[in-house]
Amino acid sequence: MKAMISKCMLGFKCRYDGKSKPLDKETLEKLKNKYELIPFCPEEVALPTPRPPARFIGDKIVDINGVDKTKEFLKGAKEALRICKEEKIQIFIGKEKSPSCGIKKTSAYVNGFECKCDAPGLTSKILKEEGIKLISEWDV
Repeated sequence: MKAMISKCMLGFKCRYDGKSKPLDKETLEKLKNKYELIPFCPEEVALPTPRPPARFIGDKIVDINGVDKTKEFLKGAKEALRICKEEKIQIFIGKEKSPSCGIKKTSAYVNGFECKCDAPGLTSKILKEEGIKLISEWDV
């Protein structure tokens, strides 16, 4: 069975800061034994690496410079969905706290303060709405 996975968790340096957040070797081996892993970073579709960090402000995703990046994040989410449909991928394993890939928590500004809110990132939300099963990195 195929599973799309946040690319940064496989060691790719695609995060906003140009770094990765790889899973530990044991967890990665378990996943590889269970799934055919398809690495994908929705933010790379329309944004450079590195890039300014971004957070939800209401329904928009805005970078720390105040620039609305919702359109770019949406483009990446739609590309993730296209790939899932084309490749018949039924599972997405996401990086928590990401405004794209978070499953349980995402970064947001609420009343002027940064927080990790109990909400999915944009890509995760769109994939779930289309019937893709979401798995948090915290649950693997």
